[in-house]
Amino acid sequence: MQAPTQTIPLDLTAAEGERDRSGLDVDESLQRIVRFDLQSEGNHVLAVSVTYTEISSDDEDASKSRTRTFRKLYQFNAVPCLSVRTKVSEIPLQEHRNEKHPDTKSVSFALEAQLENMADGPITLEKVAFSPKQLFKTTSINWDVAWPDTQKMECPFLMPRDVTQVAFLIKHHSNGEQPKSRLETTKDGRIILGQLTIRWRTAMGDPGFLTTGWLTTKKRL
Repeated sequence: MQAPTQTIPLDLTAAEGERDRSGLDVDESLQRIVRFDLQSEGNHVLAVSVTYTEISSDDEDASKSRTRTFRKLYQFNAVPCLSVRTKVSEIPLQEHRNEKHPDTKSVSFALEAQLENMADGPITLEKVAFSPKQLFKTTSINWDVAWPDTQKMECPFLMPRDVTQVAFLIKHHSNGEQPKSRLETTKDGRIILGQLTIRWRTAMGDPGFLTTGWLTTKKRL
């Protein structure tokens, strides 16, 4: 597979119920499956090469077997199935007075993300999770939360161009023993919070997933 950024060799797997064999009789066919997770947008080319040997059924011509090779290219353009727009807002500092760590402060952020279905058909969101960096912990406030005295909400179903919003509460769990200087930052001083991972399934049952880049704060604390 030739992707926009790299070329990747793919392994062949036998179809369900297909047995391994070294040859084909007349009118027989052979099926193999390749699997590839699309991780980038743009033009992709699947190159398939087949090499086979023609064997004559006549014993006298068995030595006249010929080896042939042909190659086919399948080109397609990968477009995003889901559009993700994120916003990180800082929640005002809250001071917690205690005898052991009198100067401890709790820093929190609110992460909002708008998810838009860019596909031609409907999709069902199965999971939206935030993976925080070290020294942060996150709380989901989305449909996957089982609220008291209520049943768990169904996963969002998005028709083409439908938009839904998700949110997470991100807290810096410093307890006075972990200095803020240990937080990972970008070159311009933005604090790296973590990554958002989204999984969905199309109406035909095909799975899809997306992981964003590192999400950061607007400014350095």
